[in-house]
Amino acid sequence: MFLKTNSGTAYIHNLDSLNLEKEIVIFIPGAGMDHRVADLITPNPKIYNKVLSIDLPGHGGSTPTGAKSIEEYANFISNCISEIDISGIHLCGHSMGGLVAMELAVSISGILKSVTLINCQYPLFVGSALLDGSSRNLDGAADFLTKYGIHKLPETEKPKKTFGAMGSSFYKKTDGKVNSPYGSKEINDPDREIALFGLKKLFNQVSKDILSVDMNACMNYRMDDTNIKSIKNINILIGEMDKLVSEKKIDEMINMFGSAHLKKMEGVAHFPFFEDPKILNESLEDIFNTYI
Repeated sequence: MFLKTNSGTAYIHNLDSLNLEKEIVIFIPGAGMDHRVADLITPNPKIYNKVLSIDLPGHGGSTPTGAKSIEEYANFISNCISEIDISGIHLCGHSMGGLVAMELAVSISGILKSVTLINCQYPLFVGSALLDGSSRNLDGAADFLTKYGIHKLPETEKPKKTFGAMGSSFYKKTDGKVNSPYGSKEINDPDREIALFGLKKLFNQVSKDILSVDMNACMNYRMDDTNIKSIKNINILIGEMDKLVSEKKIDEMINMFGSAHLKKMEGVAHFPFFEDPKILNESLEDIFNTYI
């Protein structure tokens, strides 16, 4: 459903099915991603609404606004929440989306029941290889993210509608070579490349530089220490196999909050909604149920 706000036109996934008598979950996707991820987050429908996901400017169905910072992204979502007038929210964000959730947790604290950061590290430092790749070689950046952010492939194939239709030429593979939307390339494991294609396609947004914009927003984001300590009911949810975040940095982040709950997901890395949605859903429900 599309919504016009002072910040621009936003696409809010599942807003049309909102039932105010059920628990409300808002999910903020990570860098370069959009609401399609939310379809894999499915808490108990007897208790929870379908997960709401507000596409950031230039992502998914939301129109570009020129926003390029975590603060501007948070303001965009805040305006949407104000417009639809909801409260009692379980707010969660994945990776970069976690930084946006942190910013929101200060500005709209009065209407939040819980805040959950999924595989999010603060401060979030982005390596030069990924920064360069996100601006010059989108396929290379996607390769980097999946190399270090995927521990296992999903046991069942994701519905095509979740991540969009696959290109007709993609599945051509011979002798270790795959023809992809980015051109033909030699790889050691064509079957793995094909299995990851749906996830990688999420990074193709309205503008090819969206991932680069998001990565720079992560690098530049800093929050006042007092504001960090003011965030209530905050939870840190991480995949134990995630190589894109540092366990040491996670511990340092928890100390910054002063009080935060840490929960680890076994056998998954940075993209649990792709690797094993079941363990992500169970982990999130455990967290949310604490605040009902």
